Amino acid sequence: MGGEPATESRGSRLRTHIGWWVGISSAAIGILAFFLTRCESDAPSLGEWRAKADAICEQEFPGVIQKMQASDAAFLELLRKPEPTQVDRNTASEAAQEVSVSMRHLVGSWRALEQPDERRGEIDALHTAGADFSEAYASFSSAIYSDEYMDEVYGEQEEAALTALTHQIEVLDLKECKVQVGGPEDEGEIIVP
Repeated sequence: MGGEPATESRGSRLRTHIGWWVGISSAAIGILAFFLTRCESDAPSLGEWRAKADAICEQEFPGVIQKMQASDAAFLELLRKPEPTQVDRNTASEAAQEVSVSMRHLVGSWRALEQPDERRGEIDALHTAGADFSEAYASFSSAIYSDEYMDEVYGEQEEAALTALTHQIEVLDLKECKVQVGGPEDEGEIIVP
């Protein structure tokens, strides 16, 4: 009888030690896996991301700028009419909406790029600034359609969005985007009714 408790105790201790070592090994493997995934990121470098973002600017910004010029021309034509009709407002509204859609597409192209691990906050701020610029034109389009476009808030909204966009382009050093859009120091022609 005296030998049995010692055997149970030894077996119990052996199971405890094995469990302890298995637990330690699992934790060590988990920690190692965590560090390996952090060190071996497949994310592009900031330079690679910049090159792709600039290529998008080079390809898509000329279309956005063309649509902005067409929108400005349609809006000026609307302002020249002594009593514009709904058809006149629809034409100017559709032109402003085209700018919004075109800019939203460009921002979508930026968002589709895989982001580098560094400067994600600044890249997200670029996306937000581009989306805000698109939204400014969408709001202006709605205001033109509903004959409420004489409020200066729309021009201020567009100007603020453009300023934020040019600032983020400067911060991220997107050279081709800066060529297309200009820098924060440039004064754009913003039509304020």
